[in-house]
Amino acid sequence: TQSTWEEPKQKKMSAKEKKRMKEQQKREELENHAKETAEQTFKLHEKERIAQEKGNRNKRHLEQTRLEREEERLKKEIQEFAGVWANYSLRMDLALKEYEKHQGWDNIVKTSRLPCVTDEADINSFLSVWKEGSHEIPGGEDRRRNIDKDFEVMEQAIELINNILLEMDNVRQARDAPLFTHKAKTKLRFHKNNLINLYNQIRSTMDRLTANIMQYLDKYLDEGDDQCLTLCKSNDDVKYGLWCGNKYPRVRSVDFSQLAIVMSPKDGAHLPKQLNLMNNVAVRVLQFSFDPMSVHEKDDVGLEYYALGGVLIVETMAVPQPAKHVKDWVLRMETQLSSDVQRIPYPPASSEGAQAPPIRVSFQVPPRVVVRSGAPVIGIWSHKHQCWLPEGTNDFSYDASTRRATFLTQNLTQMAIIQDKGFDVPYEQWHMYPVNSESVMFVIEGRRRNDISDREIHILIQNNMCKVVAPAEPELQYLRDTWLTPASLLRFLSNSGYNFVLKDCDADYTPDILPKAFMMENKGYEDLALFCTTFEFASSRHNKCGEDINMCLFRVSKTMCDENAPSKVNLDDDDKWHTVRYERERCVLTQSREADEDANLEELPGCETHLNLYMIMCAEFSQEVVDARIGTADLLLQNAVKQMLSAIRPFTWG
Repeated sequence: TQSTWEEPKQKKMSAKEKKRMKEQQKREELENHAKETAEQTFKLHEKERIAQEKGNRNKRHLEQTRLEREEERLKKEIQEFAGVWANYSLRMDLALKEYEKHQGWDNIVKTSRLPCVTDEADINSFLSVWKEGSHEIPGGEDRRRNIDKDFEVMEQAIELINNILLEMDNVRQARDAPLFTHKAKTKLRFHKNNLINLYNQIRSTMDRLTANIMQYLDKYLDEGDDQCLTLCKSNDDVKYGLWCGNKYPRVRSVDFSQLAIVMSPKDGAHLPKQLNLMNNVAVRVLQFSFDPMSVHEKDDVGLEYYALGGVLIVETMAVPQPAKHVKDWVLRMETQLSSDVQRIPYPPASSEGAQAPPIRVSFQVPPRVVVRSGAPVIGIWSHKHQCWLPEGTNDFSYDASTRRATFLTQNLTQMAIIQDKGFDVPYEQWHMYPVNSESVMFVIEGRRRNDISDREIHILIQNNMCKVVAPAEPELQYLRDTWLTPASLLRFLSNSGYNFVLKDCDADYTPDILPKAFMMENKGYEDLALFCTTFEFASSRHNKCGEDINMCLFRVSKTMCDENAPSKVNLDDDDKWHTVRYERERCVLTQSREADEDANLEELPGCETHLNLYMIMCAEFSQEVVDARIGTADLLLQNAVKQMLSAIRPFTWG
């Protein structure tokens, strides 16, 4: 039988199987498409990566080339500028030596009757003679001290103190002062010790005078009122008042009307019984035009407050037993109180557990102090912390028509009008422009609060001196009438209520400010001083950009000032100004504008970095033009501008 092969019949696919197969095919197609897409994407990314890497290599190469060219350019400029600066420094040194020679002769004529402030032996001799005189007890029947003589010696001492402060200003503003050499520090310590000795002797003289008056109280009492003495004595620098009422009942107030100083109760009709004024206790007031306490402040510790216009000292003291008159004899006890005072603290030690009632004190604000708030704040001297603090006083008020300040105090001690040391920082803005070829105006506005404290201070700098031009406040009249060195002018301004001199450690109380690096600042101020009659300079609101201690921003006018008729550039016109990015090693004109929200620190198109402002201006105007302008500039004026900028430090505090 012949067999035959027959293919088996294929099983018919179900609908589910067909669907599954289609899905499988679709997945395979999607996977293949994804693989193709991934390969294409990888190739594209790889191509982009290679291109970016190539671009980065080109950028790095260009940046490296730029840095190498910059380094080469800066090295060349350092060599070129070294000769320029050496010649300039020589001319400056000669000008200053000639100036100091004439100033030295003038000072000898003015102060020949007083000790030389730099001669330790001369000052010690003055102090020794003064101490011996203050310890002498007048002979004869009347053994009262000569108050006029004591005040005369104190006037000489205060004049000597002022001379020492001027000499300290000179040390701080010397050309090498920013470096603050060991020699400068030694000089300042020497002067500081002499100030401490003079202040102590003034207090000692006041104490001996007071002890003598109270010892011979019966000789001072008026025949019509043998129960109370109110003695007042004053001059331009010292107000002295002594109240003794050892037979008085409860006292309503102690009024030194001739001194415009009054003590009165906060509440009720009488002063607190804790004062013990009816138990042989006297009240003494001293108001000094100077601050004998701040000399004890530590140089390396920041300060939050400082004193304005001197100090007010209110103290209570023990009164010796009164003399007894027996027929023609006067019996007078000789005790330690005969030659020295015994201070009685208020609040008394016995009231430590209970709060002693506050006392209301009123006094006249010194004529040179500007009250920049509704009422002056009164602080006390902390012997523990060696600084002024706003403690133990409150309820401040002020009558502007009489210049009388009133406050409550729980402490009778050393008190003063105090103000934040950083009241005016950060500076709102500053602007420096030439008035003519021989003078420059420096304008600075402190922190703006939109209240009565806002002011612009205009300082005219000429030769090696300066003076205030505005504001027109009567308290500053003495600074508008007098030419002073920059350091002295700023010290007096501070004493009047405008403090623009701060130390790095003072930034502890201004947390938003980071002090700039000294070397960068010093170099920058030298540059600005060099061109102070050639260009205008102004602050930039972007100066805090990045808070880099080695970089600052300021503005310089785009055009040179006309030597014969300089005109002030509008601060709000960005088209008139360049913004300079200034660093220790380099500087450059940037694209930043005041109207911009954020600073653009990129170089202006076509501009390169240079060593300093001199090299920038040589590139902008040619070296011949620049040298011609600064070669005929007033050297003493440039020196004073440098001193002013170094003291105010607008790059840090502006």
